[in-house]
Amino acid sequence: MYTHENYIWGLVAYGVGFLLMLPFFLLIARALIPWRIPRDLVGLLIAAVLLTPARAYTDMYFLAPAWIVAAFELAQPTSIEGPARALTPMAVVFAVLVAVYIVGRALWQYFLRGRARQN
Repeated sequence: MYTHENYIWGLVAYGVGFLLMLPFFLLIARALIPWRIPRDLVGLLIAAVLLTPARAYTDMYFLAPAWIVAAFELAQPTSIEGPARALTPMAVVFAVLVAVYIVGRALWQYFLRGRARQN
C-alpha cells in the first residue's frame, strides 16, 4: 500500500508533468485554432480535464486525476454513479474557469478602455 509520502510525491510528479506538457498543448491549440477566445477555452478545457482531482475509490481518501478515474469507471464500474462521479467535478471546474475567464476578460477590457480615455 502507498504511504502518504508516496502519494504526495506522485502528486508532485503529476503536476510537474502537466507543467512540462502545457506549452506543447498550447502550441498545438495555437496552430489549430486561429481565434483567441476559442483557443483560450480549449486551454481551459485542457486544464480542467487534466487538473481536476476525484476520489479514486469511494472508501478511501486518496485523490487521482478525474480523467483517469472516469476511464477506469467506464471500463469497469465500481459504483452506481460510474463515470459521473469523475465527470461531474470536471464539468464544474470547467464552468468555474470559464466564469473566471469571462469576468477577467471583461475587467481587462474595462480597464483598457479607462486608460484610453485618460490619454
